[in-house]
Amino acid sequence: MSRPPLGGLIAETRRRRGYSQTRLAALLCAAAGVTTVTRHEVSRWERGDRLPGAQWLAWLALVLDLPPALLTTAARPTGSPAPTDGVTRLHQLAEQWLRHTVNGDTAPDHTADGSARIASGRLRIRPGGDEVAGFDRQIAELRRMDDLVGGADLAPIAHRRWQQAADRLHRARGTDRRRLLRPITELAQLAGWTAADAGDRAAALRAYRAGLALAMEAGDPALGGHVLGAATHLLCDVDPRAAWRLARIAAAGTRRAGSPGLRALLAHRAALAAARAGDGRAAADGLLVARRLGDRVRPEREPSWLYWLDQAELAAMTGRCLVVLDRPVRALPLLEQPGLRRPRRGQPRTRAVYAGWYARALLGVGEVEQACAVGADAAVEAVRAGSVRAAEQTRELSVRLAARPQTRPIRELSELITQLTSYLPGSSTRPGVN
Repeated sequence: MSRPPLGGLIAETRRRRGYSQTRLAALLCAAAGVTTVTRHEVSRWERGDRLPGAQWLAWLALVLDLPPALLTTAARPTGSPAPTDGVTRLHQLAEQWLRHTVNGDTAPDHTADGSARIASGRLRIRPGGDEVAGFDRQIAELRRMDDLVGGADLAPIAHRRWQQAADRLHRARGTDRRRLLRPITELAQLAGWTAADAGDRAAALRAYRAGLALAMEAGDPALGGHVLGAATHLLCDVDPRAAWRLARIAAAGTRRAGSPGLRALLAHRAALAAARAGDGRAAADGLLVARRLGDRVRPEREPSWLYWLDQAELAAMTGRCLVVLDRPVRALPLLEQPGLRRPRRGQPRTRAVYAGWYARALLGVGEVEQACAVGADAAVEAVRAGSVRAAEQTRELSVRLAARPQTRPIRELSELITQLTSYLPGSSTRPGVN
């Protein structure tokens, strides 16, 4: 599991109180009546190398004047880390894909249903046949399930169907193999997406690498860019610079073959990664590109795998990037759309994620009471969603609230999150607690 946000909360609050690490250790020892906590131990807590146990969490709450519930929530891990070797291998494969795409002799013509026909050369990929149609039905079913069910429940199903399809592809030869490449690439992307939503980043990276290799074999740069865009979304929180590099590679590889919607999506991925990496100028440039491309999006002309992309979704992606850039006033009108927090398809994950971003924007403009009300809705929906992505929004909001004066709405939300914590995906503890 990746490091919980507790260390950053301790360090930020300690500095705001004007304490050194030595001073905080002394205050903890005085409060507890022991001499076992040193500056080095406080430093280990702040770096995330160790977690304070329940007793020290209680004394930290007293000394730092923080709610115990928020410290407990901040001590929760946020999901499995992205393995460094997995990220490196994906990046290497992405560069190979880009060279193959840019230097290739064939250029796929984008089609409305998301397949690609090669304009010249030997390979011609067209949907058809009972077997391909069967895989397409599986893909459609998984997409419907993903609208309603989080990765914690759906990832095993998606993984199993992808593995079964990959075994079939391994046995296929010639024309049969070429006809199967497109649907099995989409299954790999769905397996990666649901694994990421379940918090299993290592499994997601494996699926994305497989999907990118298949898209390259199929000669479908648009679908390859879609796979890379999903991988960028996965890495954005844990390694934003790696995500930024992948998004730029994907954008370069889809410049000719990508639809306006795909290119706008990749520009948004790059903007959010740049914002998280601290490069506000690059993030602003990405948002400008995304807006220009977004004006050209016609959902009925986009690939089938971008069925969820519309103007409301594009606006919301701009809003969340503006929240990261600390521009909540501009973000609010983009995130307060009723269709986002209560979408047509009724997905609890969508409601939880965007309610979380909306609450953070409200908090940024000082609307603490409303932010807590929206955050409470987000927390309940995160439990329903079974999505680590949604749960992380709730945890992030609770940590941000910890630094605020402890008004009644904040205390009530803190208590609610504490009650729901054990039901949130990714809430298991990790070793190294003292």
